[in-house]
Amino acid sequence: MFINILAETAADATQTSWLSKNPWVTYLILGVLLVGMMAMSIIPQRKRRKEHEQMMNSLTVGTKIMTIGRMVGKIAQVNSDNTFVLNVGTDENPTLILIDRGAIGMVLDSVATPVVESAPAEETTEEDPCGNCDIPEVEIPETPDLEFPEVEFPDEE
Repeated sequence: MFINILAETAADATQTSWLSKNPWVTYLILGVLLVGMMAMSIIPQRKRRKEHEQMMNSLTVGTKIMTIGRMVGKIAQVNSDNTFVLNVGTDENPTLILIDRGAIGMVLDSVATPVVESAPAEETTEEDPCGNCDIPEVEIPETPDLEFPEVEFPDEE
């Protein structure tokens, strides 16, 4: 019985299959697999890039972030040259550092931006240029000039 199974298997192996007669089928299968693997890697990467861009555009003063160097702090000031002043100390004893936009790794705690309902346009006066709107003025804290003491090193002999 076992010999009959081996004989049938050997007879099937000597016959040519439709796959070996048509090599383009093999190339088609490999091409579909290659395109599928590329799509499975590119689509999630685009999604992550889009989420990262949204995160970077939502950064405001007071947002708690973590840098790519794993330093945690709150944004104290947003500069126009794509840099941020980050407070990595406490509110009572601030330690301010200047970081680039590309050094931000993730947002830990986002500050909700106030939603202002639009009212019909009213005439403005010189006394109230806002036109009786109740939008509070936001004061942006100024960063102190960072002065570093001069350190004298002993002469090496």
